[in-house]
Amino acid sequence: MKSLPFTFLTRLEQIYPQNFHEILQAFATNRQGSFRLNFLKTNGDDVFAEFHAKNIIAKKFDLLDNVFTFDRSQEFAIKGSRAFYDGKIYLQSIASMLPTLVLNPQKGEKILDVCAAPGSKTTQIAMLQQNDGKIVALEQNQIRFDKLNYNIQLQGATNIETYKIDARKFESAALFDKILLDAPCSAEGRISLQNEKSFGFWSEENILKKSQLQTELLQKFWANLRSGGELIYSTCTLAPEENEMIIVNFLEKNVDAQILPISLSCKNEAWWKSNIANFGNNDFSSLNGFGIRILPSEYTEGFFIVRLKKI
Repeated sequence: MKSLPFTFLTRLEQIYPQNFHEILQAFATNRQGSFRLNFLKTNGDDVFAEFHAKNIIAKKFDLLDNVFTFDRSQEFAIKGSRAFYDGKIYLQSIASMLPTLVLNPQKGEKILDVCAAPGSKTTQIAMLQQNDGKIVALEQNQIRFDKLNYNIQLQGATNIETYKIDARKFESAALFDKILLDAPCSAEGRISLQNEKSFGFWSEENILKKSQLQTELLQKFWANLRSGGELIYSTCTLAPEENEMIIVNFLEKNVDAQILPISLSCKNEAWWKSNIANFGNNDFSSLNGFGIRILPSEYTEGFFIVRLKKI
């Protein structure tokens, strides 16, 4: 098994001195699988009747509504189920569901999903809106764009417009009530020691490149948010350069931006942390601890979430 890069481990211990060893243990653990019911197609009765008949065991995740977990040994059976093929369930990591819950989409709202593929959060938004509202979803890669459209159709989401375009080149004068920017990142939070591809590409250079892209996207799409609207910025990385530093610099340059606290029912879990206070010579006290870091764990991959309001 290939070992994690020394520089990555050094950085990780600086970021999480108190949680370093438990995070390494999480990287070595085969995380629980998870899914949500698609309420556009089912109330769940037929799904769990099928699972019972096929001896598929799924457990309710008590900390969040409409989240179910399963042992990875059940994944093949779940993906072979009628419920999966009919789009009545959507396999999605728990941490990946959280940005949409923080976004809190409401019926009738106009929402922009900047980096939408493969459609996990896009279809989650549509479901929470009950297909009542408008979602604009962007993706530049053809394969991922096709996957996005496939999942939208499979999930029965009918209020989504998709555009195959580099988000940096998307030009629109439209103003949105809410924007989800789940930004491209170095994906450190998804590292699995059982999958070398999850960390084989890691480098500090990649972190720098991703931070430049994230900065550009956040600044660009802030102009498309209406006054009083909210933008959720999220990544699945642990790197402060892609998380706290992005937001601190953004708040310094945009006087009409305000960071808001985040509160979900899982906020007291050990894997739910406030943003880190500093990294190296960088101070993040201006965030007031309002940024959220989800630690890699048995149930979650690493995530960073911030809630911004245009004032």
